[in-house]
Amino acid sequence: MTSILVVDDHPFFLHGFSQYLKNICDFTVDTALSVEEAMRKLDSSPTDLAMLDLSMHNGGGMRVLRHMRIHNPDTPAMFLTVHIDPEQTIEAMRLGIKGIALKDSDPEVIITGMNSILAGGTWFDSSVTELALQYSVDKPSRAFRSDDLLTKRETEIVELVCLGLRNRQIADQCALTEGTVKIHLNSVFRKLGVSSRAELIVRREGTRSTQN
Repeated sequence: MTSILVVDDHPFFLHGFSQYLKNICDFTVDTALSVEEAMRKLDSSPTDLAMLDLSMHNGGGMRVLRHMRIHNPDTPAMFLTVHIDPEQTIEAMRLGIKGIALKDSDPEVIITGMNSILAGGTWFDSSVTELALQYSVDKPSRAFRSDDLLTKRETEIVELVCLGLRNRQIADQCALTEGTVKIHLNSVFRKLGVSSRAELIVRREGTRSTQN
């Protein structure tokens, strides 16, 4: 059975969301009310997905994420938070966060994101990545380039898309299956807030022009 660790310092939300996951998704759910408790549990018991609140005392979800990068690198993490600013989004992506969802989202949307990550993909609220991308374009001297939103493989695939290659050609070029290419492109679309290859190309070229 899929195991989930939910980390949040608000007991009411923690209990309610955990119970929802147990009832609706049939997950095995453990909880942590603090950063320290979360790190202890991650180190002592394997979990399939860590759901982290960003805004907690003593470093919050970002501190847990940094801990996981060193001590639990194979465990995926997802932020479930009320708010996250663009700089935090970019930093989280650099640290390997697999998803970001907002607490005011429809519960089914959050579950969709969780299932995507559990299947080996990523899921990011489009409004979050749109703000991060705009920040990196508007303030290149203060932010990372928008390339930093993407993994090395995703960046490679975007470059090939911009050259006009189709999925089968990209798969042959990168020694991947066509299905894997589609998964990477879906991840890119979510991160950059685009819905088509044409929009991706326009966004990519516009970002390049601003950075040059």
